[in-house]
Amino acid sequence: MKKIPDRFNGYLRVNGNEFVYNVSDSVVTMLPAQSDKSKRWDVFQNTCSYKCEFPEYLFGEYEETQIAFLRKTEFSTRGLGLDLSVQFATPLIIKAAGNAAGYYDNLTEEWNKFHAITFYGGNINSLYMPQIAVEPTDMNQYFNNGARQVKIRPWKEYSHSIELNIDNEKVELTISVLQSGEMNDPIKLEAYNLGELNSYIRFSFENAQDSIKIIKYYKIVKSLVAILTKQNNVRFDVYLSQRNSAKQYFTTAYCKIFDRHENYSMKRSNRVIPLLSIWNGLPNLINKIANDEAEILLTILPEDNKMVNKISISNIQDLCTALEVAYNWDSRTREKDEHITELKKAIKKSISEFIKNHPEIDVYTQTTVSSAFEYLSYTLKQKIITLYNENQSVIDLLISKRSLKEMSEENIAAFVKLRNGKTHSGVINWGNSAYLYPALLALLYVCFFRYIGLDEEKIKAVIFNIF
Repeated sequence: MKKIPDRFNGYLRVNGNEFVYNVSDSVVTMLPAQSDKSKRWDVFQNTCSYKCEFPEYLFGEYEETQIAFLRKTEFSTRGLGLDLSVQFATPLIIKAAGNAAGYYDNLTEEWNKFHAITFYGGNINSLYMPQIAVEPTDMNQYFNNGARQVKIRPWKEYSHSIELNIDNEKVELTISVLQSGEMNDPIKLEAYNLGELNSYIRFSFENAQDSIKIIKYYKIVKSLVAILTKQNNVRFDVYLSQRNSAKQYFTTAYCKIFDRHENYSMKRSNRVIPLLSIWNGLPNLINKIANDEAEILLTILPEDNKMVNKISISNIQDLCTALEVAYNWDSRTREKDEHITELKKAIKKSISEFIKNHPEIDVYTQTTVSSAFEYLSYTLKQKIITLYNENQSVIDLLISKRSLKEMSEENIAAFVKLRNGKTHSGVINWGNSAYLYPALLALLYVCFFRYIGLDEEKIKAVIFNIF
C-alpha cells in the first residue's frame, strides 16, 4: 500500500491563485507561483485577506496526482511582506491513488469522496492478528529439502462483519486481513519481499461520504484501538475506496493523518483486548465513542510510552472524575439513591418552612443553597465503594492474581484524599495511597464494559489481557 511521504513539493490553489508548496511533516509552506513580481505581491495580499469557513480543503498536485490538504486554522505569514511565504498546519493530507484514464473511468464520485474507509496495520494488528489468514506450514518439509508453501486462506474464513449505526447512518464494520503484493525492497539492498499481511477495520456506507468526515471516523477507530490497547499513542494507516459501476470496491485515495505522538504503543496481542473477544458489544462500544461517552476513559490513558508505568496527580484527578461519571452510567436507580431523593425532598420542605418564617431573606438568590442542593449526592468514597461492591467478583479476582492493593474502605478513602488535597489545598502527600490506582483503573474498565453490555464472564475473560 502506497503511503504519502513526510516531505514533498508540488502546486496548490488558494482562492483561484497558484502556489508552489513544500510539506514538512504537518506544516505546509506556500509561495506565489507567478513569474511577475508585482503579481506575486498581489497574490500574497489576496491570500492574507482570504476568508472562509473552517474546515476547508485546499487542492493541488503532487507528482501529477491530485492532492488535498485539510485546513482548520488561519494562514500565518512572516515579517512585513518581505517574505511572501504563507504557512498553515494541516491535520490531514489526501492523495489520489491514480492519475491515468483507468483510474478516473472507475470513479463513481469525486476522487476525494468515499464509500468505504479502511484503517489498517499498526496497533490494529495486535487486536486481530494477521497470521490468521495464513494456512499452517508443514515445517518438516521445509527442514528436509528447503521447500515451503505459503498459502493464504479464503477471505470468508477470516473476515467478520457487523452492522452499526453512527449518527443515524447505517455503517457496516468489517475486520479482515489485507494482502500486499511481493516486491524488491530498495531499503534492504533489493531483498525480495514475499508480501505483507496487515489486519484492518473498515467502515462501509450506503451513500458516498464527503472527505470532511474522514477525521470523524478516524477518531472513532483511534479511540476504539486506544481503549482496547489501554494507551492513547496508537497508530495505523488509512485509505479510501469507492464502489465502481460493477459494485466492486477499489482504492481511490491514501490518507496521512498527523497525531503528534512522539512514540507509539508496542503492545503485543497477549497484552491487548482482541476485537473478536468483544464482538457482540462492539456496536454499543462504538456508539458510546461516537457520542463522546468514552472520552472520560480515554483521558486517563497514557499518551507516551514513558508514562505507561507512572502516575501523576492529574491521573489521580482524572480517575476520580471518571469513577464519579461511571456511578451514573446506565441511569439506573439504586436503592441507596432513593434515600438521596428522600433527603432532597426533606431539605426542600425545610427550606420552604424557613422562607415562611423569614420572608426578609431570599434564600435562593442570597445564599448558595441552590448549588448545594443541586449537587447533593453521596461522597466519591461512597460511590467507589458501591461500584466495587457491584463488581467485586471480577475486581477481587484481578487483585488476587496481580497482587494489587486491597480495595478496602480505608484504602479508598486515602486515595480520594489525594485528589481532595490537591484540589482544595494544593498539597500532595503521596504516601502509599497511589498504589490503589491500578485496581481502580481496572474497576473503571469493568464498569465501562458492563455499560456497553458485556456479561460478567466475558468481562473476566478480557480484563486480564490489559491488567
